Amino acid sequence: ALIDGIRGTKDFRTGTWQGYWNEDVNATVDLGNEKEVSQVSVNFLEDQRSWIFYPTEVICLASNDNLNFEPIGNYKIDASKASEEVTIKTLEFKQDRKKFRYIKIIAKKMGVLPEWHLGYEHDGRSWIFIDEITINN
Repeated sequence: ALIDGIRGTKDFRTGTWQGYWNEDVNATVDLGNEKEVSQVSVNFLEDQRSWIFYPTEVICLASNDNLNFEPIGNYKIDASKASEEVTIKTLEFKQDRKKFRYIKIIAKKMGVLPEWHLGYEHDGRSWIFIDEITINN
């Protein structure tokens, strides 16, 4: 579902998002063989009322053997700011064209909800909702 070409909407109930409760996302895409890669993008949903927060860090890595990965880029996100809005964030990782077979996305969880969040009093943990991983040459 992370590479099916169907983009999630602001309604997480549609079934197009992959939800991860209180755990990091570690997704590897196998391109089948080495292909030129110049950009990787990935979408995340934030709906704090539903305990869905952006990850605190997103790392993009690439490899040809699925063992030795080299970094393409990373983003650090302050996911703890209060927001009533439901938003989708697209992160793009760009590089000079290079051939890779495997692309890995690691998204780090927030874990315990911030003190200002209603769920904090209930030992609440955050969700990460990730959608489409797009790889362009």
